[in-house]
This record gives sequence, structure tokens and C-alpha cells, in this order.
Amino acid sequence: MALTGMVGAFSTRRQLAHQLTVARQENVERRATRRGELRREAYVGFLSACDQAYRRWVEAGGDEPASGHDEAYAAMRAVDEAYNLVLLEGSAEVVSFSFDEYQGSVGVELAGIDAVLFDMDGTLVDSDAAVERAWERWAVEYAVDPAAALAIAHGGPADRTIRRLLPALDDSAVAAAAARQLSLQYDDLSDVTATPGAHELLNALARLGLPWAVVTSADARLAEARLGAAGIKAPVLVTVEDVSVGKPDPEGYLRAAALLGVPVARCLVVEDAEVGLRAGRAAGAMTAALKGLDGDLRLADLAQLARHLESTPPAP
Repeated sequence: MALTGMVGAFSTRRQLAHQLTVARQENVERRATRRGELRREAYVGFLSACDQAYRRWVEAGGDEPASGHDEAYAAMRAVDEAYNLVLLEGSAEVVSFSFDEYQGSVGVELAGIDAVLFDMDGTLVDSDAAVERAWERWAVEYAVDPAAALAIAHGGPADRTIRRLLPALDDSAVAAAAARQLSLQYDDLSDVTATPGAHELLNALARLGLPWAVVTSADARLAEARLGAAGIKAPVLVTVEDVSVGKPDPEGYLRAAALLGVPVARCLVVEDAEVGLRAGRAAGAMTAALKGLDGDLRLADLAQLARHLESTPPAP
């Protein structure tokens, strides 16, 4: 009987391990597919925008710069040249380069920004692998499909995700499940680092005298642990414990702006998840999006934002 139980337990562990492996692979493939779709959409959108802008420019008599409009003429010429380059080359790298040059030439309105509000996981801190490991382990414990959990978990508070995965749970059971999910993450810091350009951007904010805050769906213990692992000390930190409703509700970003003493309309929210971008928009802030998402400003990394901010003339 004991031998039969051991064999059964071993078989169950093997099945769970296989499920986790399959879930990880499916998540990688899903991300790769979505990245490809976003790149293609960006490519087509860029070509369309350039073509329309160029046609309107020509129709308005844009062959030569009009008196007093030298800067606008130069910007349109830059768009035209980028457009031609993309038509000739067509690679994703050229699209990325051209879009960056296009934004720089026409100017992204950052002069009115007086503070920056950051998401943490995936934005300031590269913790994606740790987050996924925790959700995978939690999913096995709660008999949930790991792939289903990973598909909806990023960027939002744990209790919101758990309610969607296990709608039959009452409030106390949801709270216990969310606490367990967070507990799986506290000591998993071995591969947690700052995201590319994070320290460069924070140094730029210091030089510019722009205040900043972190708004996260993690609790204070986890947020401080991850930020510490990344070598980042947040001057203002708003966690899931500080709000009554998490993202996509704007409460967290509204609270951060209030703590900084800056009108939220003069804040830039930097996010890598759609749920967080929705929260930023709902708050009334300008948004900057990573990972191919759509914001007022699209970023390849945080170093790009540092360059944008430092090259933006001060507001009159």
C-alpha cells in the first residue's frame, strides 16, 4: 500500500512538472506571437501615417519651406526620409529607428511634465521570471491552469486575478489565496534586476529636478525587496496596501501624484502592462508605454525616455 502511494505521488509530481513546463513554453510562444503582431501593426501604421502626412504636406505646397516655418519643414523632411528608408529596408529594426527619429523630429510634448510615476514589475524592475514562477507554483497549489493564470496576471493586483480565476471563492478565501501568491515571491530575488535604462532615467530625473514615485500592485514588503534587489530606492512608494482598489482603477496614480504635490495632469505614467496604462489614462495623466503597447509615448526602453526628457526644452 505504501509503495503504491509513493508511486502515485511520484506520478502526480511528474504530471505537475510537465504541466509547468508546457505552461512556460506556451507563455513564451504566446509572447513571441504577440510581439510579432505588434511589430507588424506598428510597421503598417507607421507607413500609413507617413504616407498621409506626406500627401497633405505636398497638397499644401510643401516642396519648399514657407517663410517662418523652417522647423516644420525640416521635421516633415525627416518623416519623408524615414518613410523612404522603411520602404527600402522593411526590417523591424528600421521601423524602430524610424519611429524614434520621427518622434524626435516632430517633438513629443513633454515640456509640461512635472513628475514621473512608475509601475514597478516589468517597468523599473525586471522581475518577470520571478512573477511567473510564483504564479505557476500558486496555480498548481490551487488546481488552476498555470497558462490561464499567466495570461491575465501581469500588472494587476493578485486578488483581482484570483477572483477571475476562482470566482466561487468568498472574500476571505480570496484574501488568503492572494497572501499565499505574494508569499511565494518574497524570497525569490536571485534574478531580479533593474530594467535596461532604469538607472540612467532616474539619474536624468535627478539632474532635471523632476520628482518621481512608484505605484505597484505588490505589497510593501515585496516592493521594497524587489526595488532593493535592483538597487533602487523610491522616494514615494504606493503599494496595493495603500489603495482600496487596484489597477486599472486610477486610485494608486492619483494618490502618488497627491503625495508628490503635482497635479496628475502634469504627471507621466510609465507602464509595461495594459491594465496599468488604463489606470494612468483614467487618472488623467500622460502615458508612456513599454513592450510595444500603445501610450501617448511608446518606448523601446527607459533610456529612450531619459533622452527625450533631457532634450525637451523647459516649459515657458
